Amino acid sequence: MTQAEREAAYQRVRRELGIDRIGTSPDAPPLPPRRRGGHLRPATALPIEAEIRGAQLYEYEIWGRPGLELKARCFITMAALTALGRSDQLYRHINSAVNIGITPEQIHEALLHAGVYAGLSAWENAADVAGEVFVARGILPAGNATPGEPKPPMDDTERRAARTRIVAILGVGRIGHGENAPLLTQLPGVPFPAARPGRLPVEQDLAWITADYGYGEVWGRPGLELPTRSFITMAVLQVLVENDELHIHVNNALNLGITPDQIYEVIAHTGVYAGGSGWHNATNVARHAILQRTATQEGR
Repeated sequence: MTQAEREAAYQRVRRELGIDRIGTSPDAPPLPPRRRGGHLRPATALPIEAEIRGAQLYEYEIWGRPGLELKARCFITMAALTALGRSDQLYRHINSAVNIGITPEQIHEALLHAGVYAGLSAWENAADVAGEVFVARGILPAGNATPGEPKPPMDDTERRAARTRIVAILGVGRIGHGENAPLLTQLPGVPFPAARPGRLPVEQDLAWITADYGYGEVWGRPGLELPTRSFITMAVLQVLVENDELHIHVNNALNLGITPDQIYEVIAHTGVYAGGSGWHNATNVARHAILQRTATQEGR
């Protein structure tokens, strides 16, 4: 982009997302700042701060690219910020997600899905931030909520059936679908857990638990489409530099019909928040999976 195009994208995307406003109309009220005690902000800014913000226009250059819809980019951003624990930025971007029509229920689904890979503490922090946004917007009343009794969405049988169904749809560990599909060759030096010798019983127990919970109970929930869950997963794994898992989930994304170009857009968008070095790393991981598929298809 030229500088003029970059600045135009900045204005357009911020307007479409309603950044820091409750709504997207020109007269939408501002989003109240988060309530944090003991933090003093200066009344004026140094001149260099304006230059630094000007250098950050590339954030909206990425947002303005046509390779992914704006809603997909919102989900990717929320996932990355959840994994990073960036509460202030997450507060702003959850608000923007609501502005463009993503429902509170879908936001909670996204945060839960991110928590499968970033950890339950990351999910709890993100859920608290989401609650602040919903109170600020009047979606929820202010005050301390009384937590109800947990309601597991599935029993053990349903959970395992969902895991089997999702694993088959994603073609986990295979280039394509079905038992005859070629096996994915993992990154050098990273064998599949099932092929690792000397596996302890506790490892098998934990593998079953995480597979039942992750692929079954969470991936199997109806609140988000599978491609959206794939975008969220890749974003979190890129942030956490979990290369072997990212490799598996890039292949899963390809099995879902997500294109290599879309995968690279996810990686580029996540790199805005996780850093350029992480973007290069994730690109190398994705390339390894994508080239295997290309070689397999050319060999048929």
